[in-house]
Amino acid sequence: MAVRHFHHLGLSVPDVPVQKTFYEDFGLIGEEKDNQAVMRCIGRDQDQIVLTEGAERQLHHISYGATEEGLAAIKKNIDSSELAKEIDCPKETPYEGIWIEDFEGNVLNVNVSEPAPSKGGRNPSIPHEPFQANGPGHYTRVNEKGSISYETKPEPHRLGHIVQFTTSLEKKMAFYGDVMGLKLTDTCEGLIAFMRPPGGSDHHTVAFLETDKPGFHHVSFEVDNVDHVGLGGQGMLEKGYRNGWGLGRHALGSNFFWYIRDPHDGLCEYFADIDYIADDDAWTAKDWPMDVGFYLWGPNPPEEFGMNYEGAKTTTKPGSGGKGART
Repeated sequence: MAVRHFHHLGLSVPDVPVQKTFYEDFGLIGEEKDNQAVMRCIGRDQDQIVLTEGAERQLHHISYGATEEGLAAIKKNIDSSELAKEIDCPKETPYEGIWIEDFEGNVLNVNVSEPAPSKGGRNPSIPHEPFQANGPGHYTRVNEKGSISYETKPEPHRLGHIVQFTTSLEKKMAFYGDVMGLKLTDTCEGLIAFMRPPGGSDHHTVAFLETDKPGFHHVSFEVDNVDHVGLGGQGMLEKGYRNGWGLGRHALGSNFFWYIRDPHDGLCEYFADIDYIADDDAWTAKDWPMDVGFYLWGPNPPEEFGMNYEGAKTTTKPGSGGKGART
């Protein structure tokens, strides 16, 4: 038994209101209370990011949903593992279920829940017209304008995945596999690993980059299509936020991407068109070389893309080095 879905992410940041505004500009909606903020996707009744106040930017916790049987199995897995231990619920983020600390001190929550309906994913609660792209021999869009209005505001529909830094890729994969029950999807030269819940999932709900200390790299939200990825990234630059990397297309996962640097040096990604694995037996995990596993096309990633800014104490407000409005 295993966790079934990625529920939400918890982050500690020095300036909660500024981080909340960033996510609102990104397309989420937020509610602030005390020194916290809870971010959700429009129309989705599920917490997606929980922000708490802290002296440094840190990954606070990661939350997964499971069945009652899955939760019981994970408790047994913890008891037999040297990579995890059960802990008390943090007072500042009360959530039902169990709380776990892994071998690096990262905190996870597993609660009994089903993923809330959303406008995204494989079975959206609100149907969408398929994205129409004309290609040689496959002109499905006829007598109809293809491009959309510049004024379109991309709407993140659901939380897709998180990428973490880890000091041991091998132990991290063992923790998520043996304790949490996730499946390995792909690896890249022993430096990056992608994992997913079994039974039908995006290519990954969590991935890891091996480095000298643990930390948070980025969180990712699904939008309608590549036009919305492009408009979303462009719109954030016009609001004065810093470019993280994009527009491009990944090789592993295949998703279109655009990353935006948040005020506390994390990254938030718009994505569309990710690989989906419905049958675990039909997918074989492979180790890919970096030159074909990182990205298919796009600008060269900036040097800071792979840097671990965990523990950042500064807040960079929009307008400090952003692109500015279109002229």
